[in-house]
Amino acid sequence: MEHADVIPLAYKFGGLLVVLHVAGLAVTGSHIAAHVVPQFVGFLAFAYMGVMAWTDGMHGRLGIASDVYAAAPAFGVAACTFQIPFQLYELACAALVKRLRGKSFEMVIHHALSLTLASMAVNKGMYFFYGTYFFGLSEFSSIPLAFVDLFKMFPDLKKKYAAANEAVRPFFAVIFLVVRSVYWPLVSYHFWVASLAHWPSDALEVTTFCVVNVLLTGLQGYWTYLILIGLYKIATGDPTSHDVDKID
Repeated sequence: MEHADVIPLAYKFGGLLVVLHVAGLAVTGSHIAAHVVPQFVGFLAFAYMGVMAWTDGMHGRLGIASDVYAAAPAFGVAACTFQIPFQLYELACAALVKRLRGKSFEMVIHHALSLTLASMAVNKGMYFFYGTYFFGLSEFSSIPLAFVDLFKMFPDLKKKYAAANEAVRPFFAVIFLVVRSVYWPLVSYHFWVASLAHWPSDALEVTTFCVVNVLLTGLQGYWTYLILIGLYKIATGDPTSHDVDKID
């Protein structure tokens, strides 16, 4: 599937996110509550597309497909393309809800950088192979995260489903450490090998992707640090274990 074939579907995906948000707003009267379902739908979609594509032999091609224009399965192309409307939606929500921006606007930076990369990838038809992981498979960790945030944002639910809240937090932490903290650097290494081999062709795009990869890898490191603190607090029974910053 060519990326041009996915663009009409991406428009529909963006429209779905907006419709779900408007419906949620009508029911709850709150933008932060209305954001829950569209975000979760996005996470599910990207995780599904990423897993389906990556398990189609893509891990075995790391180090072999050392080309920024290496082909990706249809689900991988879709994961990259669908990120454009998703990140636009997330930025709009961050503009409306202070809590969704992060304490230091790290979430706004994250969404803006992801939008920039997805837009450049679709415009040039490049980095779809590596984008399948960064835009698709890595979102697998965001599925349990959605429940972590749900309980964090809505204390009544947290109190009502205390056991579920306690179970999902370490589960999310383990998934994040495996999918992002460990596997992200491995994919990034091969991403850099392909990028440097392609240089100086497409210099603007390659430079942008490499710089942003460094920044986003730094964010993964920051979030890993927060998660390890949280796991330590859970293991030691620290009552402040619920105070770890929001990770997204």
